Amino acid sequence: MRLLLLLSFFLIGCATSPLTQPNLFIFELGDTGSMEPALSVGDTIYLDRSFPYDKLKKGDVIAYYDPKWEINYGLLHRIHVLSNNEPEYIIKGDNNRSIDPFNLTRENYNGKVIRVDFE
Repeated sequence: MRLLLLLSFFLIGCATSPLTQPNLFIFELGDTGSMEPALSVGDTIYLDRSFPYDKLKKGDVIAYYDPKWEINYGLLHRIHVLSNNEPEYIIKGDNNRSIDPFNLTRENYNGKVIRVDFE
């Protein structure tokens, strides 16, 4: 009975493991401070790269590509509001005083944060 229970937990763990999802990207948050206090240096971020752009909403934390920094997945900001140039979103770091100088578009969107393991 104990072996069966242990085997059940193992199989459930394998079925829900993030490694089974090909569009899941996991990384440790770097030191920018733009998302403090919600996200801090060393937090482990789980990014769903297949989350549909059309399903994003205000308050979602997203990853995006910024050609200035040439970083694909490590830049995270929150959707502040839907732009007048639909379907673009105005984004902003929680700890930043102003909104980003560019809008989030389909082209620079890299996924939605779906889980955080806090350090």
